[in-house]
Amino acid sequence: MITKISPVAYIIAGIASTSIAQVGLKIGSSSEVLSKRWLMYLCASGITYLFSFVCYYLALRHYDVSKISPIMMIGTMLIITMYGFYSGENINGMRMAGIALAISCIVVMSNS
Repeated sequence: MITKISPVAYIIAGIASTSIAQVGLKIGSSSEVLSKRWLMYLCASGITYLFSFVCYYLALRHYDVSKISPIMMIGTMLIITMYGFYSGENINGMRMAGIALAISCIVVMSNS
């Protein structure tokens, strides 16, 4: 069954799950350490990171690490930045330039 999944799907799932895990940690960090809510977010994020790790592993079966790693990290950074913008974090000119550079990098890495 795993072999019938597109290799690109592994990359997309890895980026999405890593981003979800990071957003979960951010939300959970507003709770008191060792509270039930904090533990729930910590455990959910850990499981989501595990899924992301498996997706990354499976993507590496089809692509070079020098191509996959930057794409996944930049993709995750873009999603986290968008969440930051949505949640009211300050987006300044330097961050916007970084986003533009990240998008350019994804395009270049994907076409190489």
